[in-house]
Amino acid sequence: MSRFLAATATVAALLSAGAVQAADRCGAVTHTRFGETRAWFGNTLAACRPDGYCSAVVAIADPTGQAAWRHQLRVARPSPGADYLVELAATDPMPVAGVMRFTTPGQTVDPGSWLVPTSPGSNEYRVSDPILTRSLVSGLRRQRIARWNYPSADGPAEAYFSLMGMTAALNWIDCRGGAG
Repeated sequence: MSRFLAATATVAALLSAGAVQAADRCGAVTHTRFGETRAWFGNTLAACRPDGYCSAVVAIADPTGQAAWRHQLRVARPSPGADYLVELAATDPMPVAGVMRFTTPGQTVDPGSWLVPTSPGSNEYRVSDPILTRSLVSGLRRQRIARWNYPSADGPAEAYFSLMGMTAALNWIDCRGGAG
């Protein structure tokens, strides 16, 4: 009988240990997908890879269903303690060269030459100036909405990003310190 109780206690302990893994040490319920530890904060998905890269992403869905998303705003920390990166991506309409503007209430940034493609011919842009990036991240933490205006082959385009979960997602990334 005591072996049965010991086995039952061991199974119960293993089952409860599995359930605990869903509760992250930084206060979020997490799941694993594509090798990342992920957590949702409102409309913002935060994820950390085992190599230390963490990001908070707000994606605007493609209403046609032809793609998973139409626009993305990503704030990433490439390694623990590294400066943040701010990236914007669009699939429809695709951006073309020209003046782009990023706006939050109280802050309009015309990144100009500081918003550069992540690779030639890319539909993804990164703010390359570290001082401007810090200012943008500070604004993203305080605001509820951001707008990206950009030129496209179809004419002027814009995307509105709800930032309702951005602060919590960035705090989670900071707490995790890049741990996978």
